Amino acid sequence: MVLYYHSIRPGERGRFAQQLDVILRHSQPVDVTGAIDFRPGVHYAGVTFDDAFENFIDQALPELRKRNVPSTMFVISGALGKGFGPASHTEKVMSAEQLCSLPVDLVSIGSHTVSHPFLPELSPENASRELLESKAALENLLKREVSAFSFPFGGFSPGLVELCRQSGYRRIFTTMPAFAFAADSNEFAVGRVRVDPTDWPIEFRLKLAGAYNWLPMAFALKRRLRSSVAANRPVSKPASERSMVREWSGS
Repeated sequence: MVLYYHSIRPGERGRFAQQLDVILRHSQPVDVTGAIDFRPGVHYAGVTFDDAFENFIDQALPELRKRNVPSTMFVISGALGKGFGPASHTEKVMSAEQLCSLPVDLVSIGSHTVSHPFLPELSPENASRELLESKAALENLLKREVSAFSFPFGGFSPGLVELCRQSGYRRIFTTMPAFAFAADSNEFAVGRVRVDPTDWPIEFRLKLAGAYNWLPMAFALKRRLRSSVAANRPVSKPASERSMVREWSGS
């Protein structure tokens, strides 16, 4: 099961640490961006983070390091050093220098686009630009390959999956809560389940166990309903006009 977090806020570190202990008791943590040597009878778990919020450094990283739990950070390349989130709840994204300082043996880096748009709303040309430019920017900054990608807002389609292949990514991550690598250890499009430090203990344990893997059916139904509604509504504003990346004011 691949888990994904967003922000680990001050005051949540203790609960996050408890969740890591649950992961260690019930599974083997692995780096999900590379090859994994699966052994029969072992339950594996991957820990990932979207958006690269600065609080990862003080709240999450020390607990990961203490337990030697590998993780993957998916970075919005155009948000480094800025704020990200709704206007009413913007959080600080780590700087380029902070990103480069993360321990390479413990934190793998993946792309999360340049500006965090809802990719299905973009033209193929603009979607390709988001995929390619974020990958190139992060590779230039880190001086190493960035081969993993996660979809902003969980928005993907078969065409976007193929576009990721063409852009040079070797593994991509969705927000569909399903078991990862169930049929193929080289799986290209990998499902994940969202977790938060505020999850109830039993809720977190169920997610880790894969007890939520029925949700893709519900999500598929929602997509069909939304597509039907979208066909009868006015065209929405371009994703760029709704960007949640903004200059950081320090407030």
